[in-house]
Amino acid sequence: MIALGSEHDTERIAALGAEAEGRFGRFIRESVNPGADDRDRLGKPLPRALLGEAGRLGLLGFSLPPAIGGEGRDKFEWGIVLEEVSRLSRDTGLASVIDVNAGVAELLLGTGRPELAERYATPMAAGLFVCPPAAYESRDPFDYRTTACEVDGGWRLDGNKPFVGGAVFADAFLVYAKDKESSDILAFLVERGDEGVSVDPLPTMGLRSMGFGSLSLDGVHLRADRLVVGADALSTMNSYLRNRRLMTACSVVGHMRALFDACMLALDDRQRGGRGVLEFPNVQRAVGEMFVALQASQAIVYRALATTYGSRDQFFDPISTAAKEFVAEQAIKVGMAVMNLHGGQGYMRQYPWERYMRDALGLIGGQGAQELLLIQLGQHAAFEVKRRHHIA
Repeated sequence: MIALGSEHDTERIAALGAEAEGRFGRFIRESVNPGADDRDRLGKPLPRALLGEAGRLGLLGFSLPPAIGGEGRDKFEWGIVLEEVSRLSRDTGLASVIDVNAGVAELLLGTGRPELAERYATPMAAGLFVCPPAAYESRDPFDYRTTACEVDGGWRLDGNKPFVGGAVFADAFLVYAKDKESSDILAFLVERGDEGVSVDPLPTMGLRSMGFGSLSLDGVHLRADRLVVGADALSTMNSYLRNRRLMTACSVVGHMRALFDACMLALDDRQRGGRGVLEFPNVQRAVGEMFVALQASQAIVYRALATTYGSRDQFFDPISTAAKEFVAEQAIKVGMAVMNLHGGQGYMRQYPWERYMRDALGLIGGQGAQELLLIQLGQHAAFEVKRRHHIA
């Protein structure tokens, strides 16, 4: 445990980065990176073998409790490791898939039901089972068209989840559905092999290795024990999103660092009119803007990670939400600057610049659109100001 203000603990952050490099660097360079460009070009998902190897090395279970085979490392440590893994990896989807799986495993363990931990969470920590959440329907949850109806001592689910990350290679799904009788939102474990379940691959602009797909549920009958959250599942969803927003911001910072370094190295040997490109003041100014964006993004992410040691609202973390919104904006800003600096190359597939932009747009869309995050932050800020003045 460390105190608040640990965003300034540069030695500890450096040590965690070195640990990530030492434990996972070779795996990423030799196993993940060689096929990353082809996966993006062909729209192929991450091979399950890579997730199994990540589990064997302890990456998938890094932040998960020892009760399910994890190491029990805290959120600060996990965030720094995700940043470093993202910096090293040419496959932008890797860190997201790993953190999504870890988040759901943690949620299942939190139910206190040993059978869920044994059947699902433990193999998830080992990289042998993948279970993403299936919540998004592009509508308010209480207006879900995915419904659950209690029948014959179990449940029947019908509906469609049009956008699920990891759907193509998932073994099961944590499905959020509206109870027809109470209109409450419930959460169920739906296995891929259940009758009435089908998955269709979903082509996307970026993050193609994440294996996006749509999930269809046509009269899917489940035993009663597949009900994971029997009341107010939205609360568990918000708890999950609270951490996912922060970890997504960590991953984006890692990708920004890799892009910045690659851009500087590519420009270093380029000349115009007998002068190095990096000698031109306008180029130096653009590089300076990118540097500021990167440093500010790291600072707010480390600040958000530090607050995980203090008391946090169980369902909404304003610092993490602010970090996610801010870092997303900076990621796009840096990507645009890089494309401008590289001119025509910025638009060519043979270079990494255009791919970064496609992937960055996908990374910022999860866990709430930018507009939604700002609305939530505005509501929170107004409430806090009124609360403080009322107390005073």
